[in-house]
Amino acid sequence: MVRLLLWTVGLVAAVLLVTYWWAGRNLKVLDADARAEAPGAFLDVSGGTLHYLVQGSDDGEIVVMVHGFSTPSFIFEQNAAALVDAGFRVVRYDHFGRGWSDRPKGPYDEAFYDRELMDLLDGFGLSDPVRLVGLSMGGPIVMSFAGRHPERVSDIFLLVPAGLDVTGGNSGAAKLVRVPVIGDWIWRVFGRGILLGNSQLDESALDPANRLQGDVARQLDFRGYGEALLSTMRHFPMSDRARLFSTVSDKTKIPVVAVFGDADDTIAVSSAAKLVALIPRADVRIIAGGTHGLNYQRHAEVNPMLVEWASGATVD
Repeated sequence: MVRLLLWTVGLVAAVLLVTYWWAGRNLKVLDADARAEAPGAFLDVSGGTLHYLVQGSDDGEIVVMVHGFSTPSFIFEQNAAALVDAGFRVVRYDHFGRGWSDRPKGPYDEAFYDRELMDLLDGFGLSDPVRLVGLSMGGPIVMSFAGRHPERVSDIFLLVPAGLDVTGGNSGAAKLVRVPVIGDWIWRVFGRGILLGNSQLDESALDPANRLQGDVARQLDFRGYGEALLSTMRHFPMSDRARLFSTVSDKTKIPVVAVFGDADDTIAVSSAAKLVALIPRADVRIIAGGTHGLNYQRHAEVNPMLVEWASGATVD
């Protein structure tokens, strides 16, 4: 009986190891040859090489855009174009582990993302306060950064920000993925299907102008993307981050604008009321029918808000 049990355990372990290897067998190294097709440029910082794009007039006021969990900086394409047309200089970058940026080991925690943004600003010599836009997971990243370094931030614009009420984050499946070893196997084997099966990526009903202006799947072809996302899930909580918002409220005078969608199945619209309670001075907007992709799917409504905010005008 003991021998049979040992054989069974060994067989299961062998199957898991083989399937883990098989799932990653075609992943490529993100090297200089691969990056030759990337737009923009690269900046060497303490964590590795960051991919970035700078657009707009050299003398335009700076707006730095911080993207979310899985889709890199091209998610801001329509928003950046509107800001550039309005005379601003827009800086976008791919988080480590995403897009064309390096895939360091991590852990991808709050300090990691704080250092990444600080290194970017320092790398560009941006010592004066800048306007920050945070999308989804970029919301708590921006709020954390502003709370830690208020002297580096002048204004904040949040688009469907995570950090408060996030659906599915504490589900049984999410908790299982965060468990070491077994979670690594699940994510390696099924992660690509989970990510590309996101209903938000079904854009068949959208006008081409309202779709993502890049290929989400391309970054999945390179080693380290899945590991970066998994480390983020384990070390950077997406919900119950009220402390980040209250710190900005209590210890800074930084103006905050936030836009939510009432049809968002990722960030619950109840986050809007919680944000107002945490930051009473915040200007919070809700777009009727807006989903988690409202920044590009509904850019015709979002962009005027962004431009007015960046111009220092009241957001209507």
